[in-house]
Formats: sequence, structure tokens, C-alpha cells
Amino acid sequence: MAAADNIRIESTTDTVDAGLVAGLLENAYKAAQPGDTIAYHAVGTGAALTNARNGLADVVITHAPSLEAQFVADGYSLGLGRQIFYSDYVIVGPKDDPAGVATKHPHDAIGAFQDIATAGAASPDTVRFRSRADASGTNVQEQIMWKMTSGVPVQQATNSADTTRAEPVGAGGAGTFPAWYVRQSGGQAENLGRVEACVVAGNGCYTMLDRGTFNKQVNDGVVTHLKIVADKNDAGAPGGKNLLINPFSVYIVNPAKFAAPPIPNVAAATRFADFLVSPAFQAALVGFPNAIDPAFLPDAFPALTLDTPLPQTAAPGDTIELDGVAKNRLPGGFNNVEAITGLPIQLQQSTDDGATWKSIGGPVNTITGGKFSITTAIGRTTKYRFSTPAYAASPYNQYSPSTQELGVVAIPTPTPEPTATATPQPTVSPTPTATPTPTVVPLAKDTTRPTVSKVSLTRRGVALSISEGGSIKLVIERRAAKGNKYTKVQTVTLKSTAAKTIKGSHKTLKAGKYRVQITATDLAGNKRTLTRNFTLK
Repeated sequence: MAAADNIRIESTTDTVDAGLVAGLLENAYKAAQPGDTIAYHAVGTGAALTNARNGLADVVITHAPSLEAQFVADGYSLGLGRQIFYSDYVIVGPKDDPAGVATKHPHDAIGAFQDIATAGAASPDTVRFRSRADASGTNVQEQIMWKMTSGVPVQQATNSADTTRAEPVGAGGAGTFPAWYVRQSGGQAENLGRVEACVVAGNGCYTMLDRGTFNKQVNDGVVTHLKIVADKNDAGAPGGKNLLINPFSVYIVNPAKFAAPPIPNVAAATRFADFLVSPAFQAALVGFPNAIDPAFLPDAFPALTLDTPLPQTAAPGDTIELDGVAKNRLPGGFNNVEAITGLPIQLQQSTDDGATWKSIGGPVNTITGGKFSITTAIGRTTKYRFSTPAYAASPYNQYSPSTQELGVVAIPTPTPEPTATATPQPTVSPTPTATPTPTVVPLAKDTTRPTVSKVSLTRRGVALSISEGGSIKLVIERRAAKGNKYTKVQTVTLKSTAAKTIKGSHKTLKAGKYRVQITATDLAGNKRTLTRNFTLK
């Protein structure tokens, strides 16, 4: 077991205010590393990164990509950060919604900001917006959104030189703010509490925060006068469908930036970061605090999906083709590109039910659109999985190494042919007039299904091997250019009088992806069905 350490963690307040730290993270980490203790300091992302720059942290958890990119560029992160999970932002306000946001722009966050600004300008005592104004991840995203508004007078954000960020400007010009725009400090839950108090006092206050914190405060009975007025941005709304996505990453602080103690503890920080991206913790996230509305969703690993499910059975010598797509689990990915191009994917196999794994050939890199295609021949019942390495997701963070099990392809064991056993006949003494009658012993019924192997498909023909005489029906289906829908294009029937390789022709097929449904019937009526996938160039 690793040496016991006290790990200094600087983190955004979202993880604490949404209940993740006390409700899941602390206990799960203690179970995984009982010798370690964690000193968890929750502040805004800007403050967390500043504290890390000042040597006050071993590891940092934050959710402001632009600030994180600068942290990495300045050398304060030991390599790239790691994606860990994401949530989403919501805009909340009074249940009577005096700005009319829920009616006019329930899935348009920029429109919602404009509604609040318009109503606030008309009646600042009735409608207000409370901003954290603390360079937290939430504040950064809020300022990016004010910059995107139309018809709202704005100025350069007063706490940043980043020209993509802005704040509403008051009548006094730069450095002043309108009466309806209230700037305050404090974490997510603290700010939400002030908005609740504002509404209780008879004012119509709005704010933006993460969904997990809002849900927890409502479920705990702390917030009773507020509701979500805008969330889940429409694809056609300004900023697109991923505008409100809230990604979190973990960074190990680089000890080389510090000459005097305390020096960041890389070994301890690495243990903690490894825990956050572990399959066990990533799986636990989807059920916290419940599976219906989790506070955070995992995104430490790429999502690898197959176009067609792995076949359940095959014959010895069959070729298995695995076509699929690699995508970022984070909606929108980096710069709204979800597909992962250039990701090495290694196919691995196990013939001892996962006790040992062996790589098959070399890794295959995904191409444009995140697509990949891997083929392999099967000789016995085999379990398959994909393995991916650490891989840069953006200029500042990366996916963690991962494995993804695909399932088992079984090769059924042939049933041995039953042998007919002669039934002994009683001895009868011959008589001059008796003629012996021969005994006919019925053969046992054939119940062995035919085996089909070495199936191949070309643009003009098909070939396969069958273990005995019979007929083979092949239904050829072509996959649509988009989606997983297949359409039947033709049917081919082949016949054989004995075990052999047979060939047949068909109408010329276009280039594309095909699925062949095969039904083999022997002379005794026994059937075997199987499916094979092909890509024709």
C-alpha cells in the first residue's frame, strides 16, 4: 500500500455544494486509500488556480477551460490535466418569474439573459441578476454569455482582460454597473442562498449556477421560492446546444515551479487523480445522488460505440469486423467537436474468460469523424475488449487510459453424431418350414445442426463452407449512410449435396457496409442461423 499522505486539494465550490465531496468522494477515496487524508479547500476556480500557483495545493479540480489552459501553458500543471466529469448550468429565478424567461426563452440562455436585462432596466426593484463576480468557473461562463447578448449594453469584464468576457455596463460608463446587476462574492450555495433571500424579501432575483447545487439545496429544503427558468440550450439557440455544459478537470501541480517547501506531493496527487478517473469512481458518478438526475456525469474515457453489435456466435475461421465511432463523452467535446480523430484503439482478446488479455495486431487510429474499422479472425470462443491510451482531448487536458469490454463470441461445440446400436435378437431354432425374417433396426434421428464457416462477400458473389449437404439462404442487407438502419437488397439461395465450399453470384452490390443473415438447413431439417458483417470498397 502507498505511503500515507495528507493531500492538499484546491477545488471549485460546485463539488462541495452539490454534495459530491461529503456524499461520495471522501468515503470512496478513504476506502480506496485508507492511509491518506485529504484537505479539501473549496473556492472559485480562479482562486483555486491562484492558490495552486502560490504552492498551496498538490492537486486542483476546476471548471473554467480558458483559465485552465493558461495554468497549463504557464507550466503549473505537471503535464496535461485529466477530464473527470461534467454537469450543466441552469438559470433560476422566482417561481412567479417576473421577467417571463420560462415562457419566452426556456431553452435559450442568451435570450434569458436579455429578458432579465430588459425587465431589470425597466424595473430594477422588481427584477435583478446576482453575479458571483469572483472569476469562478461559473462567473467566467456567465461573462462569456453576457458578451454574446444582443441589445444589452456591456463592457469588458472588470476582473479579466479576456476579450471574450463581458459584464453589463451602467449609465456611468466603464467600471459602473446597472442597478439590476448585483455583483457579490461567495460559492455556489452561498450565492443561491442570497438569491433565495432576495425573493423572500419581495424582489425578483435571478442567477446562474450548476444543476447539482440547485437540486441539492431544493431537496434539502434550503431553497423553496426558486425554480429553473432556463436550461438545456436548444441547438438553434445562440451558443448552440452545449453552451450550458460545465466540464471539470483535475490537474497535478508541478513541483518544479517551487523552490521552497511545501513542495507539491506528486505521488499523492497522482493517487488522487488516478482515483477520480478509475472505472469504479466513474461508474459511481452516474448514480449520485440518484440515477434519475445525477449531479455529475463521467467523461474520463472516450466513448467507443460499434455500428453493429458484436456477434454472439461464429464458426472457426470466421472474420469478425468491428466498425465504430470514437467520441468524447463530454457533450460538444473540445471546440464543439465530439468525434475523436487520431485516437489509437487496440483490440485485445482473452480465451480464458478475462484472466489474461493479448493484443491482436497493432493499434488502429481513428479517422475523420472518429471512425475506425478493425477485423480479426476467430478460432475459438473469445472475449474481446478495446484498449485506449492517454490521449490529448484539448491543449490543456486529456483522456485517461481505458479498456472497454465488448463481449464474448462463442463457437458452439459440435454435437457428436449418435451411433445406432443393434438390438440383440433371441436365438430361434430353425424348423424346416420357418424362414428367418431379417430384423430392421431404425437409425437414430439426425439432430446435428450444420456448420457454416469461411463466409465471404464480394460485389458480385458470395462463398462459404458448409459441413454437410443442404441449402443455405443468404439475405443481404445494406446499411444506410447515416444511422444503423439496414435495408434488404437481395436474397441468394445455395444448395449442396455434401460438405464442401460453395459459391454463388448475385446482382452487383454498391460500395458500402452490408449485413448478411445466413440460414443453413441440412437434409434432416436441422437449421443454423448466423450473421456476418462486411464492408465493400
